[in-house]
Amino acid sequence: MSPRTGRLTVIAIGALVAGTLPAAGSAAQEGTVSVSAGYVCEPAGGGAVDTTVEFTGSFPASVRPGEAIRPGDLTMSATLGGGLLDGLPADEGTAVAGSASVAMTVAQGQESADYPWAGVTAEPAEVAADGTATVSFSGGMSSATAGGSGDVVFTLGSLTLELQGTPAAPGGTSSPPADPASPPDDPADPAAATLTCVVADGQDATLATVAGQDESGTPGGDDSGGDSGGDDGGAGQGTPGAGGTGPGGADAGVGAAPGDAPAETVDAKECPADQPPTAELDPDRLIEPPPGSIIRDFPGVYNCTAAVGMVNSKKLDGALIANDPRAPEVDSVRVMLNKQMIFGPDFYNGTRSVAEFTLPDSAATFLTFGFMPVSGKVEFTNEPMTIVTEQFRFIETNETTAGFYQSLRIYDVKVNGVPLDVGDDCRTSRPLDVVLKGKYPDYQVFIGGTLKSLVTVPPFTGCGTGGEDLDAVFTAALSGPGNYVELEQSRLCRSPCKPVVPDLPVHD
Repeated sequence: MSPRTGRLTVIAIGALVAGTLPAAGSAAQEGTVSVSAGYVCEPAGGGAVDTTVEFTGSFPASVRPGEAIRPGDLTMSATLGGGLLDGLPADEGTAVAGSASVAMTVAQGQESADYPWAGVTAEPAEVAADGTATVSFSGGMSSATAGGSGDVVFTLGSLTLELQGTPAAPGGTSSPPADPASPPDDPADPAAATLTCVVADGQDATLATVAGQDESGTPGGDDSGGDSGGDDGGAGQGTPGAGGTGPGGADAGVGAAPGDAPAETVDAKECPADQPPTAELDPDRLIEPPPGSIIRDFPGVYNCTAAVGMVNSKKLDGALIANDPRAPEVDSVRVMLNKQMIFGPDFYNGTRSVAEFTLPDSAATFLTFGFMPVSGKVEFTNEPMTIVTEQFRFIETNETTAGFYQSLRIYDVKVNGVPLDVGDDCRTSRPLDVVLKGKYPDYQVFIGGTLKSLVTVPPFTGCGTGGEDLDAVFTAALSGPGNYVELEQSRLCRSPCKPVVPDLPVHD
């Protein structure tokens, strides 16, 4: 039976940016989840391997109808061996990293919804002498809004692991190279493997149970005023059977909070197999390696990814979304990975890659000068991006710098709802110089993660028609330094493929 999603609402983390969820109740207390679940995994060579997967995180103790349940970050750990590392370098001292997805569900009474935990990444883990590696994945969880007074149950489902292996660095150290995408044995073809796992028969797959309250704040509609009963504050291994009827009964139903919309895991546009990036590395953006380094040129490996982001305007104290993940179709980024690799003294490693991408137009509304509502659309014109990674011996030093130039054009402007004709060429007088940075463990090129930048918006030119010059108005409202940019990138996939769309960055 397929999940019923009409009245139970799951919200992706990125939606919090738009403020669409009500604040969680102040009475809710966090409780720790600690669950050990049995899975059966199928390695690349076939067969079935029993595996124990540990989950730890936190959930609120209880929730009232209409409130959003906002879990803390979840960590999943699995010790992989017994053929589960087949296809990867698995000698002692090699490193294993990757990303994971768990197909969970959330239910209240007879209402249920898909609740995917996807795109989370693992820090590189060394393979032990016995041929096993304990890999830990961590990431944020989506929010869910309940409308009834029954318990809300979160249940584990099938598990997919996308793994890559990195041989130990030359010289017998256990330090991986600058990026898991660039193993020294064959830098053009990183070793990768996919594991699919299902919950073992007879396994209680409940991750957590959040006690449902009635409107008065009483759990389950009981007028005793007690808590959910349990030392963990109501979170943790709960009653099995996500589709069952909790306290308050299924008739209480699950209603969506205002502004909520079902969250879906979507893919970006496919990177066409016949359209690899043709741009060259920008020499002005290449970081000088240590003296004595060897630079090797390669054709590069055609990969695909997706990136979404928030751009904060310092003057307007507001933000617009770049490549909105809620759009019907999300643009992808075409990456030519490892056009150059650098090997230097003291186990210095570096990679240089190039990316080409377009961004759909973005719409935003701001209170200009603090009181006047102004809406408009922004067109982005991007030049190719040069991506440089550096690492000095240990993975903890891995850092990425991605730079490109971008021009902005403003159109379809309305002031207090009245159209303002700014013409067809109201744009920045010169391109923005965007320099994004990311550092391990928050970012790695192959795995993805968070990139950040502060950009200066140049003055505007060409704004206005019929002899009216509006350049000074837009320059005063938008131009200047200190505009914060944050992007989330998904894991690379080998083209042709459709990359997963990451969640928007979360801002407090």
